[in-house]
Amino acid sequence: MLKFLKRRLKTWMVTLRFSILSIFVALFISSILTLITITHVRFVDSMERLSFSLMQQASTTAFNQVQNLVRNAELKSYTVAQLITLGVVNFQNDAELFSYMTHFIKNEIGQHSGIQVIAWGDASGSFIMSERKENGTIYSEIIERDKKPPYHKSFTQNIEGKVIAQTSTNDFSYDPRNRPWYIAAMTVKKPIWLGVYYYILTGHQGSGVSTPVFDKNGKLQGVVTFQIRLDNLQRLVERTQVSKNSLVFIVSTEGKVIAFPKENLLDRESLFGVRELSATPWIAESFDIYKKTRSKTFDFTWHHTKYLATYQPLLTSSDNKEKWLIGIVVPADDFISDLNQTHLITLLINLGILILGIILVSILITRVVRPLKKITSEIIRIKHFHLSGELHVKSRIKEISYIADALTSMKKGLRTFQRYIPATLVRQLIETGEDARIGGIKKPLAIFFSDIRDFTSIAEEVDPDELTRHLFDYFDALSHIIVLNNGTIDKYIGDAIMAFWGAPQPLDQPALYAARTALRCIARSNELNRQWHGEGKPVLYTRIGIHFGETIVGNLGSSERFNYTAIGDTPNTASRLEGINKLYGTQIIVSNAVYQQIKNHFILRMVDRVAVKGKHEYTDIYELIAETREEVSYDLELYSLTFAKGYTAYKNNYWDEAIDHFKKCLAIYPEDTVAPVFIERCLHFKFNPPPADWSGIWQLHEK
Repeated sequence: MLKFLKRRLKTWMVTLRFSILSIFVALFISSILTLITITHVRFVDSMERLSFSLMQQASTTAFNQVQNLVRNAELKSYTVAQLITLGVVNFQNDAELFSYMTHFIKNEIGQHSGIQVIAWGDASGSFIMSERKENGTIYSEIIERDKKPPYHKSFTQNIEGKVIAQTSTNDFSYDPRNRPWYIAAMTVKKPIWLGVYYYILTGHQGSGVSTPVFDKNGKLQGVVTFQIRLDNLQRLVERTQVSKNSLVFIVSTEGKVIAFPKENLLDRESLFGVRELSATPWIAESFDIYKKTRSKTFDFTWHHTKYLATYQPLLTSSDNKEKWLIGIVVPADDFISDLNQTHLITLLINLGILILGIILVSILITRVVRPLKKITSEIIRIKHFHLSGELHVKSRIKEISYIADALTSMKKGLRTFQRYIPATLVRQLIETGEDARIGGIKKPLAIFFSDIRDFTSIAEEVDPDELTRHLFDYFDALSHIIVLNNGTIDKYIGDAIMAFWGAPQPLDQPALYAARTALRCIARSNELNRQWHGEGKPVLYTRIGIHFGETIVGNLGSSERFNYTAIGDTPNTASRLEGINKLYGTQIIVSNAVYQQIKNHFILRMVDRVAVKGKHEYTDIYELIAETREEVSYDLELYSLTFAKGYTAYKNNYWDEAIDHFKKCLAIYPEDTVAPVFIERCLHFKFNPPPADWSGIWQLHEK
């Protein structure tokens, strides 16, 4: 396969226009692609750095907001705890503590601080809580276990502080001392940032800060806590946007989702993991990569889409084991889509420049290639020995002008030279690539001989110059038909033409070509005769003989001059067959060798079995009549059957019976010239019988 490809590459040819345009386009495209690639790589690299910078800024902003929220909660929690410790607020006075807490959450804590709940639980299990609702009202609960009797009340105040709803219940199942916010502060004995937990009284997920309160003796008096609901964190991440498709979220290091855009986490009793974010599975992929690599910024591909990601630890209390992460994941196309659009515009501009360049270069090339194409076409015509027409080339390029002039001079010389040699033969030898050297080979050829009936008498009566021109028209017409049908004209012999098929150009079934050519030559000759008769010129009646066989063909002659010709028995037999037409009054006689090849393609009839002069072997000879049965004017089948009966009687010396059948042939075809010949022979043999061993073979004594 490789050797074949190498051979093909060695012989592969391209046009000059294609070569120049290919080089230009290749250089232009390679330059543009190199420029675009370098620009794209640099822009993408710069854009990624800028993108990560923007993402880190957004992450830092979110980090600061969360930290401010946490620090605010820690500060408020510490402040309330100090007021209780210092006795400014008497935690044992329910009314005073309740009034302070509602006032604190209403006035001291801004509506947008993120803190929703303030609560107090003491060592006896008493509990006071105030919660800011979404509509601005404040909901409060008071549980007093150390009072007699104990009570559990709830209040709802409007924006002006007026109680608009109040209920009492005997349900004392809630004990702050058992809740995570109380236990965590009591355990560490200092303020602590809590993890996410479910706040039973509000029914929401939240986080917050708890601060323990001790008396002067170090005894725990209670715990104050400030709670931040998770929906506040959700609104925070939703406000933080890097691009139109970016996702900012908070997740724990264990993979629990703390805040995620458009995910309602507030009313759930437990958090869910990042892998449960079915609508955004690439978030889980980014988290896994972070956990594996601990890289703060990285890119990754999910389902053929490239993403950029950043993760930043959100540190809370050093005593809290649960750590949060602020994550940002952005599709890379959000940043580079404009860059891709710019590249597309650049590519289209470059494509336009390329097309314009191709047009301009093509115009310039045309000024060079067009005259060269004319010259090349003319050289090819000369190669095939087609020398007609003139070469008209206009060019300001000296070399092209010189070549055109040289070709014009060469054509003039060859046109003069071709009048002395058969141009068709030279053309065929050039096409087959045979060298002009002495030698010959044997090939199966179909040999064609033609001559003109009574040409000697015509030549005696017509002016030589007029006869020469008349004969030129005749030869020109027949030669054109021979060449058109792939024949090789060997020579002109007086009024005769010798041609053959099968050399130098090989042909399948050359006898078919020779037979078709013979019929067309007769038809053309008849047309010319009708024309010449009307013009008062002598008619030239054509007779043709065709034989097929092994023939020596090649270059014969001397060192001064060659002649490409066919010699041997086959040409001699063809010449004899042409002469036989005179005996039978026919126009085309073919041998049995030709008959066997063409009998299924043409209309023929048997003429005789003869032995030509100089040969003892006999051959059946046939008249070639037409190409199709429709061209025959009489009943050929009936004629052939009747002729066969007559010929059988003729061979068996039944002269009267034979004469009777041959007369019937004339009745079928009155213009027949063959049957009268056999009638004359039968009459002769009737009184002059042939030898006893005679088998019907007619021995010819004339050429």
